[in-house]
Amino acid sequence: MREFSMALNDSPGELARVSEALFEAGINILTIAAIGRAAPNVAIVTLQVEQTRAVLSAIGVEFTEAELLSMVMPDQPGSLSQFARKLSDVGVNINSIYILSKYEGETELCFSVDDVDNARSALGLYEATPP
Repeated sequence: MREFSMALNDSPGELARVSEALFEAGINILTIAAIGRAAPNVAIVTLQVEQTRAVLSAIGVEFTEAELLSMVMPDQPGSLSQFARKLSDVGVNINSIYILSKYEGETELCFSVDDVDNARSALGLYEATPP
């Protein structure tokens, strides 16, 4: 899972142009965030990393990308603060965060940080390895 951030022109049709190109390539956007008026910054999250790179490059969109970690936390007051505090206590900065889903009292989120290894350790996140 990867985050692709791009500054788009502030004009009608820019998001349509990008999302249509991704659609035509069969790329699913898991989540999206956008902010800003003077230079709108749009971030998308996809699983199809190589294909997303190729599409964005082909349509001339400059982008940056970041590795994302994911986890599930209880959907209750204080969960986000506990998550943020654990990272803060080990000196990890959160660069971005997205809610992927909420279901039956749990929230699934993904996020990027400035120190992936330290974040994994602080949060007890370990990649599954094949048998």
